[in-house]
This record gives sequence, structure tokens and C-alpha cells, in this order.
Amino acid sequence: MREALLPLILLLPLAGALLVPLAGVRVARVLALALMLAVLVLASVVFAGFDGAGAGVPAINLRFMHALGVGLHFGVDGFNVYLLLLTALLFPVVLACMWRSVEAQRRLYLGLMLALQACLLGTFLAQNLVVFFVFWEAVLIPMLLLILVFGGPQRRRAAITFFLYTMAGSVLLLAAVILLGVEHFNAFGYWSFDYEALYGLHLSPAKQAFVFGAIVLACAIKSPLFPFHAWLPLTYGQASTSGTALMAGLLSKMGAFGLIKLALPLCPDVAPVAAPTMVLLAVASILYGAVLALRQQDLKLLIAYSSLSHMGFIVLGVFSFQHSALHGAMFQMLSHGVAVAGLFLLLGLLEQRAGAGYQHLSALASRAPRLAVLTMLFVLTSLALPLTSGFTAEFLILLGAFTEGLAAWQANAGGLRLAAALLAAAAVVLGAGYMLRFARMLVFGPPGGARLPDLSAREAVAFAPLLLLILWIGVWPAPMMTKVQNAVSHLASFSVGPVPAQAAPQMAVGKDSHGR
Repeated sequence: MREALLPLILLLPLAGALLVPLAGVRVARVLALALMLAVLVLASVVFAGFDGAGAGVPAINLRFMHALGVGLHFGVDGFNVYLLLLTALLFPVVLACMWRSVEAQRRLYLGLMLALQACLLGTFLAQNLVVFFVFWEAVLIPMLLLILVFGGPQRRRAAITFFLYTMAGSVLLLAAVILLGVEHFNAFGYWSFDYEALYGLHLSPAKQAFVFGAIVLACAIKSPLFPFHAWLPLTYGQASTSGTALMAGLLSKMGAFGLIKLALPLCPDVAPVAAPTMVLLAVASILYGAVLALRQQDLKLLIAYSSLSHMGFIVLGVFSFQHSALHGAMFQMLSHGVAVAGLFLLLGLLEQRAGAGYQHLSALASRAPRLAVLTMLFVLTSLALPLTSGFTAEFLILLGAFTEGLAAWQANAGGLRLAAALLAAAAVVLGAGYMLRFARMLVFGPPGGARLPDLSAREAVAFAPLLLLILWIGVWPAPMMTKVQNAVSHLASFSVGPVPAQAAPQMAVGKDSHGR
């Protein structure tokens, strides 16, 4: 039975993308939701059974173009297990929340949603670099069509901007993929693009620098990271609610995933040298996104810029090379994905109820109290209130950043890291400012206006898994941390900083799959 889990997870949404457009509208919508729920159940079984080393979850490794080293190789590891759960969870939640929307009545929309889920799962689960690149690019197609067909008045401009930015980053990434394959052929006499094989390459510093730069550029655009975020306001603003929720909740995590899965393991000598620059970009994203969010009157753009700020925390955690910070970065991918998708979906529910005037709604606490409570729960997660997943993630990131910064300061290696940690901590206050301002604008205010339809039972059931995950990570994160300890230990080994072993809070972890 376990041998069929990964094939079913990958094939069900792909089959649905082909079959759903052929069914009747009502049948298509029910079938799409049923397939997404089936993927969620299977992914939950895989997640629950994952022990941190991959045991018990058989990988798929089928020959495709064996002579060129390209195989259909998919598997679950500490790098992707959180994102597998997040991808399986968000799609049925999005569809359930948008059940009565206009686009959910369209078979094209349902087919594109399933195609997007299949491409995202392929990207996160791929264990072959060429297969990863194919799915990385394939994600563009359904997302582009979702924006073009179901977006706002400037949807064409938004779709073209999104496409051009993403393709520009992917050109160098393709060159890096080819370079790695050639290097493996020169070293061993045969082609291979499997991660296990490429991680063992010993590239020259110049080639590592090129590969690292290509990967970081592609990931910085996808995340997005300052200053490669110019596509974000237009695209997030013009995409439909479900499209924006999936872009912010999942597509942005592709960039963070590329950093931990590719940039660090493939470039172990260059990554620590480039870490100060990456930390500066991360802090710039945190502060810039927070300041722009503070100035926004448009609720959707406010959440969009808050997403830019939160993605900076992930990059800061990754390039701190501390166990605590790396755990925090992985939690932030999961926590931010859930929280930002929840906020965008709430705006979508308000748009369904009030039309374009939802931007000017206020006093939600008296007009739709259950919606107000749900809004505040996601707001409190986003501003990192203790006992929520946002607090767990940001606390661990800042703990690791301060640990690295203090150690560098004490070793007379400069105060850059410590200053970056202090600025990131200050941005937490800015985050509280713009999220509480969002709540004040929407939830509170003078009573008045017609009473809005409150949260329905269907919508409450859809949001329940998101809230459960937020509280689980916030209250009892240890069981989830054990699933990624080997991956975190592997990433932390790339640090060449002056942090002594006793200075960094570490947990008992085993060796990774390479014995390191």
C-alpha cells in the first residue's frame, strides 16, 4: 500500500486536470474537491509516517531518458515534507472557500487548479534536477491562465509581468542545470541529474559562484525578495482571490525551497561567503515590505506587502546557518503559507458578500462576528503572537540570527550579522503595526451598515485545518521538528562562521543521507 502513496499523490491531480473539464459543471466541481481531499488524505498519511530519514515512504525512480541521466525520480525528505503537507492542504481549502464564486462554476478554473497542484507537487517532490526544472517552469502555465482568465481589469499586464520576471530568472537556472550535468559527466563519465549524485560534485569556486547566483536569482524572483519583487503588487492585486492565495501561500515557497534544496547543498563553499549579502537582502525585504504595508489603504496590497516582509524572515533564517534559525525558516514556510492564504481567502469571502465595496467595509465585529473572530486569529498569527505558528517561526529565526551575530561580534568578525538581527527584530514591531491597522480598518470602527452573512458551516470547516495547524505549531512544535532534523543538520553544516558548537542551540540529530 505504501508503494502506491507517492504515485497516487502525483497522478490524482494530473488525472483530474484532464478529466474534470470533460464533466458537467456540478459534477466537475464535486470531482475536483474529491480529488483534492484524496490527495490531502494521502499526503497526511505520508507526513504522519515520515520519520525524518525517509524510511517507510518508498520513492519513485523510473527510467525515462537513462542515457542522459534523466529519470522520473520523486521522494519525500526533510526538505519537502512540510511543503507536501501545505500543498495538499491549501487547494481543497481554497476551493471550499470559493465554492459559490463565479470562477468555481467554470470547468476551466477547476482543471487549472488541479494542474497547478500537480505541478507544485512535482516541483517539491522531484529528486532529479531536470525533472525539478520542468515542473518549476510548468507551474507558470496554469498560474498564468488563472490570472489571464479570472483576474482583474489589468490582468493581461499582470500576467505578462509575472511571466517575464519568472522566465528571466529561469534562463540562468537552466544554464546552471546544464553545467551541473556536464560537470558530473566530466567527473564520472556518465550523465546524472539526481540530487544525490550532484551533491557529491566538487565544483571550482567560479563554477559554484555561477550556479549559486543563477539559483538565487530564480528563487529571489519567485519568492519574491527585494529588489526582485516588482511583479508582486500588480500580480497579487489583479489575480483572483484564489489565485492570490495560492501564489502567496505556495508559489512563493518555491523560491525558499530552491534555496535550501539547491543553493546550499550544491554550493557549500560559496553559500557561506555570500551569506552576509543574502542576510542584507533579507533584512531589506523585511523592512521594505513592512514600511509599504504600513502605508497601504488597499487591503489586498497590504497583505501582499506583508508577504514580502515575511519571506525575508525565511531567507534570514536560512543564511544564519543555525539549527534554531533553520527550523524557524522551515516553520515560517508552513506558517506563512497558511496565514497569508487564510487572509486572502477571508478577503475573497468579503468580496463575495459585498462586491467591490469590500475594501471599505468596517465594524465586522458587529456585522459578522464569526468572520471577525476568524480574521483576528489569522492577524494574530501574522504578527507572531505567542502560541501561534508565527511566533514559533519568528522566534526561532531571530534566536538563530542573534546567536550567529553575537558569535561573530565576540570573534571580532564584525557586527553586520548582529545589526541585521536587531533590525529584523525591530521589524516585528512594524509587523504588529500594519497587521493591527488592518484589523482596525476591517474588524472595528463605528457600527453601521447592513448586516453581512456570517461565516457559514462550510466555510468554517474549510478554515478549521488551517487554524489547527497554526495552533499545533504554536503550542507543540516538537513532533514536527523531528521530521526535518536531519535536513536542518545538513544545512547547518555549511556554516564556516566563528560560532562554537556550544553557542548554537542544537538538538540530537542523526546523520543525513550522505553520512555528513
